[in-house]
Amino acid sequence: MCEGRGVTRPHPTEIPYLLAFFPSLRAASDRTLSVYFPIRPQTYNGRFYDTEFKRIVDKHWHKLSDEDREVVDRELPRIKAQLSVVRPVECPFMAAFADEPKGLLRLIRLPEETEERLEVDPPLLAPLELMLRKHPPSLIVVAHKEQAQTFASILDEVIPQHHIDGVNVKHIKSGGNKNPQLQRREENRVKANMAAVVRLIDREVSAVSYKRLYVAGPDEAVAELEKLLPPSLKKIIAGRLSASLDSSVGELEGVIRKQLAATRV
Repeated sequence: MCEGRGVTRPHPTEIPYLLAFFPSLRAASDRTLSVYFPIRPQTYNGRFYDTEFKRIVDKHWHKLSDEDREVVDRELPRIKAQLSVVRPVECPFMAAFADEPKGLLRLIRLPEETEERLEVDPPLLAPLELMLRKHPPSLIVVAHKEQAQTFASILDEVIPQHHIDGVNVKHIKSGGNKNPQLQRREENRVKANMAAVVRLIDREVSAVSYKRLYVAGPDEAVAELEKLLPPSLKKIIAGRLSASLDSSVGELEGVIRKQLAATRV
C-alpha cells in the first residue's frame, strides 16, 4: 500500500471487505491510476468533470514521472467515459481505479468527502480503509411473504447479493367467511418462508461480519421476519427502510442508497 505517499495506513482488516465486494481490484498492478475526486451533487455534467480532472491533474503533474504521465493520459479518458455511463449524483466523493492492461476500471461512490488524490502505483486503498472503519458494511434485506432480496452497502455503493424464493402464499382476506384451517396454512407458509430468509441473513452476517442490518418490505413480512431473528441478529438491526420487491433490482439499489445516505446526515 502506498505508505510512502504520506497516507497513514490504518488497521488492515478492512482490505478483505474491499477485495470481496470489488474483486476486480485484485487484478490491479503497480501501474494503476487511482483518483479521488468530488461529485457534482445534483445533476451529471460532463464538462464539470473535464474541469475537475484537469485541475486535479495539474495539481499533481509535477510529482509524476514520464511513465506515470503516460498512464494518466491512457487511463483518465477511460474513467471519464465510465463516469458518463454511471452518471453519479447525490454522493459527495468518488474513487476511481483504472489499469487497462489488467482489465481494471472501477468507480466507487464514497459516503463523505476526503482529500483529492491522483497517483500511479498499486491501488490507493488507505482512504477507503479509513472510511470503512467509520462506516462499516451493512446488510439490507427486502422481504416479501414469498421471497426476499439482500443487498450489501459498502461505502456509498449498494450491491445486490442473494435472492430467495419461497413457497406461494395465497392472499387471505380479513373478516368474512374465511377458513381458519386455510388461514393457518398460509400463515405457516409465511413463517416458513421468513425462516428461510433468517437462515440466509445468518449466513451472510457470519461470512462478512456485518455490523448493521436494515429491513424493508410489507409490515406483515417484516414483522414475521423480525420475530424469527435470533438475539444476535436482532441487536444489529439499525432500522427499517422503505422498499418493495415490486421494483427492479436496479431501482432498489437507488432507493436504498438514497435512504442510507439520509441516515448519515
